Amino acid sequence: MNQHLKLHPVTERPINAETPLNSLGNAHTPTNLFYIRNHFDIPELDSEQYQLKINGSVTDPLELTLKQLNDFPEKILTVVMECAGNGRSSMKPAIKGTLWNLGAISQAEFTGTPLHYVLKAANLTKDTKEIRFTGADHGKLRTGETENYIRSLPLEMAYHPDTILAWEMNGETLSPQHGFPLRLVVPGWYGMASVKWLQEITALTQPFKGFFQSQDYVYIGEEDIPDHTPVTNMRVRSLIIEPESESSFRKDRIHLSGIAWSGDGAVVKVELSFDGGDSWKEATLQASTSTYEVTRWDMIGSQIAQVVLRLSPEPRIHQGIPNPSNRSGTRVDMEIILFTR
Repeated sequence: MNQHLKLHPVTERPINAETPLNSLGNAHTPTNLFYIRNHFDIPELDSEQYQLKINGSVTDPLELTLKQLNDFPEKILTVVMECAGNGRSSMKPAIKGTLWNLGAISQAEFTGTPLHYVLKAANLTKDTKEIRFTGADHGKLRTGETENYIRSLPLEMAYHPDTILAWEMNGETLSPQHGFPLRLVVPGWYGMASVKWLQEITALTQPFKGFFQSQDYVYIGEEDIPDHTPVTNMRVRSLIIEPESESSFRKDRIHLSGIAWSGDGAVVKVELSFDGGDSWKEATLQASTSTYEVTRWDMIGSQIAQVVLRLSPEPRIHQGIPNPSNRSGTRVDMEIILFTR
């Protein structure tokens, strides 16, 4: 059903491209339609020569081949992943960065092994505070320096049972665009945490202060969040998939459907307003099999010119880590315009 659909290009080099929104009705976004986010050119890696280095504050440094990684216990997770800059093109005031519309979100099934098995095999020292992940992709930063893409996780998230090292996506070997031969997957967090083309894992005794941890993907000017706090969990959000904005319809009743998600847990309520927010009507939710998946919703609406949507997430704390982006209550999130004819 998606043969005619294509990714929507955002930049050519490095390649960045959005998922067509009408493909998000699938349980898994087809790999060829999964959004692509790159900071640098895609590296060319040989799976036969590949070795993952685990070093730093460990007593047993490791260099693991893909075959050795496959010997660790396997885990399969369906995960919604969103770029932290999704929707940047419509933000006011304007924000610097890649000008995404709303398609920097997709959902896929990832197969790999929980990271904690590999960390335990390397035997971290007691003073370890963070785990740093180095991707093979590299290039020039806006500072003029050349650097690999590197991010870190607090120890609690690195040991989370659902943080995995993935070698398959939607039942197939990872494609070069999505991190072949190995990538990190951090469910519930924005995609910048899920480092692709993973070549090195380093245990640290001090917080990592690299460019993509302390200058990019940080909060600036956010209420109640100190400046330069690293971005973590995905904020509660929703998209109206059908009908598309600025579409027209003939009947006095119209079927609306969409998806909602949150890094803080399952979305438990989706409400829509057909009168500019004066009153709200609750949508019907489809049951999700995992808090890491989108929640699908449906509603029948009347003749309208405008739809406003708000959401209620179920707050959650990851392994004792407070989420600085968590907001209590509901929030107006998305608006579409429809025309009767």
